[in-house]
Amino acid sequence: MSSYTSIHAQTFGSDNWCLSLQPLYSHALLTSLSNGEVHHLDWVTGKSKAVDQAGTSSINKLKIINADFQGGSQYAVASNDSINVFDIRSRDRLARLKNEKNAPFLSLDSRHNLLACGTELTGVDAEVHIYDIRNWKTPVRSFMDSHHDDVTDIRFHPSDSKLLLSGSTDGYTNVYDLTQQDEEDALHQVINYASIHSCGWLAPRRIYTLSHMETLAIHELNDKSDESREPQPNDFGDVRDKWGCNYVVDIYPGYIAVGGSQQDAGFLKIVPFDNEKSDLNRALTITSAHGDDIVRDVLVPPQNPDILYSCGEDGTVKTWKISNSTYHPRSEFWNYSIKMDLFSSEENHKEPPLTKETFEHPSSQSGEQQENKRTREKSKKHKKSHRYKPY
Repeated sequence: MSSYTSIHAQTFGSDNWCLSLQPLYSHALLTSLSNGEVHHLDWVTGKSKAVDQAGTSSINKLKIINADFQGGSQYAVASNDSINVFDIRSRDRLARLKNEKNAPFLSLDSRHNLLACGTELTGVDAEVHIYDIRNWKTPVRSFMDSHHDDVTDIRFHPSDSKLLLSGSTDGYTNVYDLTQQDEEDALHQVINYASIHSCGWLAPRRIYTLSHMETLAIHELNDKSDESREPQPNDFGDVRDKWGCNYVVDIYPGYIAVGGSQQDAGFLKIVPFDNEKSDLNRALTITSAHGDDIVRDVLVPPQNPDILYSCGEDGTVKTWKISNSTYHPRSEFWNYSIKMDLFSSEENHKEPPLTKETFEHPSSQSGEQQENKRTREKSKKHKKSHRYKPY
């Protein structure tokens, strides 16, 4: 049976929500705040050792540049006025990205030397822009007509650089084939599910969609030109009763994190999630994890599952020591694994070599190009609020 002990708590004040965590294994744990700051936390002590004023408003998304290597030297933040890219060591701002509509950026991801970002609805459509991280001047691709409400999440395929996901409050999760130049041709698959809180890849061909209504479904990546033959999803429906929670924090590689109220004190529950099945019998429950405030993000380092980090709307990042952990966090499913000690010094760290095999999955290295056009009538839907939207 798993048990836990609180090791550290770094508090930034109850009026500064801690929104997300990003691991720079050789440098620090990054956390973003609702006041626009990004703090660099020491892995061992949990204390803030540096701070960047990364935005002028609440940070909507924090992401390591080129997350393929669980390291790198840059990170990006999306906020209401721009995307700012920072150098980790010099702390200099390397780029400031805006769009022609000056629409707020809500979502970010970076892999394969690319950065993708999604905007809030402004005018008729929300937009998706893709940048080459070696040249920040202009986007290399833009999808202007594929979503007609806020783009709340965006994810590159971890091992196939031509595939990109975007999820929106319009109810659609789109799969783009980036080898296709025309936007209509690039729209490889459209998943019509519900207003999207988050979406991502569970396996090379399995896509999850988590809605703002706490419903979850897992879909197959479609390689058929006939849309009617698309397989039915593994639909969990509303998971709150099934998982004994009030809300889902998010879906992570190898586990899920959920939260809720328990005698006026919020709990955090980590549930093993393998082969699309949850195991509540092996769940770890941390009572009063962040008081009665919402847990925003968690991190379990794949190479050290006995340590768990959590952050929440109480303005605190907490470090937990887990005994007899029963969940198995993964580094996702690409052909790469972290081969360094999480707590090793920065001076002793050496980045792994960059190779073609690092990025490619065997399934993406063969087979004919699929010709698959997706068209759909765009119907304006009532705009839904973001779950626990900080702005």
